[in-house]
Amino acid sequence: MNDLFSNKQTGYLVVSALIAVLLGAIYYFLVYPMSEEKNSKEVTISTVRSEIALLDSQLTAPVEEGEDKNSFQLEKKVPLTRELDMLIKSIEEVDLVSEAKIESIEFNNYDEIVADSTLVSSEEEASPETNDATTEETEGEQPAETPVSPVANSTLPPQLKLITFNINILTKDYDHLNIFIKELESIERIKRIDQIELLIPGEESLLDVEFKDVISARIQVTTFFYDE
Repeated sequence: MNDLFSNKQTGYLVVSALIAVLLGAIYYFLVYPMSEEKNSKEVTISTVRSEIALLDSQLTAPVEEGEDKNSFQLEKKVPLTRELDMLIKSIEEVDLVSEAKIESIEFNNYDEIVADSTLVSSEEEASPETNDATTEETEGEQPAETPVSPVANSTLPPQLKLITFNINILTKDYDHLNIFIKELESIERIKRIDQIELLIPGEESLLDVEFKDVISARIQVTTFFYDE
């Protein structure tokens, strides 16, 4: 009887041991690898996220720098203010390169929105008394025409404003006139040469220059600025 009980107890111990071994094997071969794989994937995901964050930070900086650079370049082409001083300085540089002589620069419409730009007549600009006085002073001379651009009636963004002006110049000859025009076109600021009119130089102009074949011209130019 004792032997039977002892055998049963031994059998239970053996079965328990087998079950423990089986559970250990299941954990070692199934659960443990899955746990390690999970931990490895979590580490990988964390690493990838860190790399993505680093790449984002690296990409963002050049983009912002590029946007600032592009914005700066655009403002050089279409400034946010009139920048008349810079415009006149650029024209003076053209004058030096082409060896021309600028007699005058006449501005108009630099306060007007493109869509609303109109030519103001002399009657609207001055009173009759002023006109009479001007007529007496000039003794019949025709007043200078106020420049107005053909693009004044174009449909353009309402924030875009124009500056139209005439440049009256004297050059040595046609070659130097062409140099002046090409240098004027090379100014980085966006501009449009509306027209070029050849004139007969006056006697006073001829006395002021040292060259014989004088070319007198009036060049009408329109440039723009963006008013936010």
